[in-house]
Amino acid sequence: MSEPVRKRIAGQGVVPVLRNADAEDAVATARAAAAAGMSVIELTCSTPGVEAAIAELAGEGLTVGLGTVTEPGQVERAAAAGAVFVVSFAAPPGVIEGAREVGLEAIPGAFTPSEVLAARRAGAAVVKLFPARLLSPAYLRDLRAVMPDLQAIATGGIAIDDGSIGEWLAAGALAVGLGSDLGTVAELGGDGVTRRAREALAQAQPA
Repeated sequence: MSEPVRKRIAGQGVVPVLRNADAEDAVATARAAAAAGMSVIELTCSTPGVEAAIAELAGEGLTVGLGTVTEPGQVERAAAAGAVFVVSFAAPPGVIEGAREVGLEAIPGAFTPSEVLAARRAGAAVVKLFPARLLSPAYLRDLRAVMPDLQAIATGGIAIDDGSIGEWLAAGALAVGLGSDLGTVAELGGDGVTRRAREALAQAQPA
């Protein structure tokens, strides 16, 4: 991942992973999260019309990534729409290479030490640990004991109210991905999403 994007992700500490029923809700939810200070946003391929949402948000100055990527064609469309990174729950063939060709960096998913190592050897600067609900911050500490320069984002089951955000960051995570626990504008309204985003950032960036 390019250093500027990596610094933005690390500086934010929590990346909202937005799964919305439509592009309109994705844009509204991203704006609500941005109002709390989250300028790095991950949309997902499961959202219909996601490329239009990426283009709109990127045009507003947000750092936008596309998640749940499973094939190189999605990487190309994400780049054309204005995304600057792509994320997957696995390491689909051709995605890391395809991202490199269009100037994006891929964050592939991994679970086991062998998968983490393979992703890094394939050229991934950052690896997504997924699903984090089945792992623990201690697991990341063990990985970093044998791979001290490992940069990882823990995603999947991260909750705002259980203290796990700070625990993962203290264990050395570059950031955590916050999905369903953040909510959407369709579910909570804009103020509700902004409030949840602020609560998450307060744990990632304690005073």
